[in-house]
Amino acid sequence: MANFQDRYPLNVPGKYYIDGGCTDCDLCRQSAPNNVRRDDRTGISYIFKQPESEEEVRALEEGGVGGCPTEAVGNNGDKHDWRTEPIYNWNALYKKHGIQFELTAPIASALEKKSWWTFWKR
Repeated sequence: MANFQDRYPLNVPGKYYIDGGCTDCDLCRQSAPNNVRRDDRTGISYIFKQPESEEEVRALEEGGVGGCPTEAVGNNGDKHDWRTEPIYNWNALYKKHGIQFELTAPIASALEKKSWWTFWKR
């Protein structure tokens, strides 16, 4: 299941979000092109528009939440407060690449960013 604190900062608030576990496999973008885009700077997908129709919901549930090989697509964002719940400090991660995000939520000081390689080595 996706981690809300690890949500990618370009996600629009709502039920669905994509976290840092995204490996750029393209499955969710192909399944839900009306809702998911790729940040070409990082290769991470994000929800640019929350679904508005049953067809869009089905596409995100099947190709995103149910199909994501790294379980990076979450569907519990509506149970969280996007403005007040902490978010991983993505700016610190991408600072050396000159990438800056507008982070409006508080920074999660205790959240350690784990790369996919950390999990792979176990």
